[in-house]
Amino acid sequence: MNCGKKVKFDTKEEAELFITSLGPDGQGLTAYLCNLHRCWHMGHPKNYDDNPVARINNILDKLSDGYR
Repeated sequence: MNCGKKVKFDTKEEAELFITSLGPDGQGLTAYLCNLHRCWHMGHPKNYDDNPVARINNILDKLSDGYR
């Protein structure tokens, strides 16, 4: 994915705060970790229910959020 022009956030909390600050315009957006840039971006969530590898990665991401 070419995300070089996307806004980069240092933490998930910063990205979520920015999304919240958008008010109704931020509805449906979520923060996600960008492994390419080692930062956080915002975007629309994707449904990976049919992709078992992505589902496992999502579960691991949610578990690791508790340790950050």
